Amino acid sequence: MSVEAGEAAREMERVNRALDAARIHLAALDRAADLHELREKQTNSPLLTLIEHAGNSAARVTQFLREQSGT
Repeated sequence: MSVEAGEAAREMERVNRALDAARIHLAALDRAADLHELREKQTNSPLLTLIEHAGNSAARVTQFLREQSGT
């Protein structure tokens, strides 16, 4: 199980990196939309919020798998 958990943790790290990249791009798009519309209040899109929550979940799963694999 330890080897499998380690492999799963590496896969989750790949998911984490993809989610981080998506979050950064979505945040930039939201800020650009805010500037374009000259809004005073910055807002986050529902998709950006979903990506942020997924990233947090992926980080917790990665930590759990790391602990299970002993690395």
